[in-house]
Amino acid sequence: MGEIAISVSEGKSLEKKNASGRSRRGLLVSIVIGSIAVHVFALVIFGIWVIARYFAEPPAEFEVREILKIPPQSREHRMNMAKHHALTSKPAFSDRILSRRPMDFALPDLPMVPVDQMLPIDPSDLISDQVNALIGSAGLGLGLGEGTGGDNGSGEGISFFGIKDQARSVVIMIDVSASMFGRTGDLDYSSGRLLREGKAQSFQVVRDEALKLVESLDIDMRFGIIRWSGSARSWQEQLVPATTANKMAARRHIQEEVDANSARPIGGRPGGTRHDYALEKLFTLRPEVAFMLSDGNATASDRGGREIPEKELLDVIEAASQDAPYPTRIHTIYYVTGSDKRSEEKMLRSLSRRTGGKFDKVKAARRR
Repeated sequence: MGEIAISVSEGKSLEKKNASGRSRRGLLVSIVIGSIAVHVFALVIFGIWVIARYFAEPPAEFEVREILKIPPQSREHRMNMAKHHALTSKPAFSDRILSRRPMDFALPDLPMVPVDQMLPIDPSDLISDQVNALIGSAGLGLGLGEGTGGDNGSGEGISFFGIKDQARSVVIMIDVSASMFGRTGDLDYSSGRLLREGKAQSFQVVRDEALKLVESLDIDMRFGIIRWSGSARSWQEQLVPATTANKMAARRHIQEEVDANSARPIGGRPGGTRHDYALEKLFTLRPEVAFMLSDGNATASDRGGREIPEKELLDVIEAASQDAPYPTRIHTIYYVTGSDKRSEEKMLRSLSRRTGGKFDKVKAARRR
């Protein structure tokens, strides 16, 4: 009986040990499973967060760039102020200021004159201007001056064929294609020979308007001249100040060189009546205002003489305007030498409208 009691007691002890071992193993398995579940849950949450960040829109970023541009009005105002200060007399003091001890105040700084905004004028031009003015005032003007000495700017702005504007720089653009002369009897279409020359031409009306505009310019204004047909020719490679000497040279250029057959194709570029070449040349000069006179649509010889689409001309303006420090207003004049065509008027109106300019139509007079 004693042995049986000992065996039972040992069996119970073994069962307790086995139960305790199973309990530990169960606890360990539960801990491992719980840890795995926690990690899996954390990984799922992290994955959702990463995916949400990937699909979320990035935050808006704003960048402020400083663009330094001097408006044309401010620049011209500085030039006018510099001219005004240059004409004022130097300050004079009748009483001398003496002091032997430091004072509670300081003398003001001298005003700074913005000489970098003043026009570069050759001193020789100033001397020649004075001489020419004296000669002109005596009624002894030579060439095309006809004795009109000095500048006669009235301060009322500039005008070309009735279109008026205010600006400190201007370019005159004149179409010298064959139609400008042939339709009015100045040119023989078949031979290309001029039938009338100089002031006897009907085209002289255009020259006279250009001459009047040049004469109206003040000395602190700048100007240029472009003529075009198969090519575009600029009188000067940049705008020049309206000194008396430059005006005389411009008058001579208008009267003698702005004529038929004076803008033939050059540089291997195709000819025609190339309004696009004229616009490209204009935007290299960068004036505030331009007056563009033509009797018709643009044409290209490499396209069989067909018209250049209006969009291509507007694209030239658009491309040049992107890099321009200020826009150029283009006033267009439809100089009707033949029949009045709606397509020609529409094209010229579009050019002026795109640049904020004005449009006008003038009927050419045919001289007998």
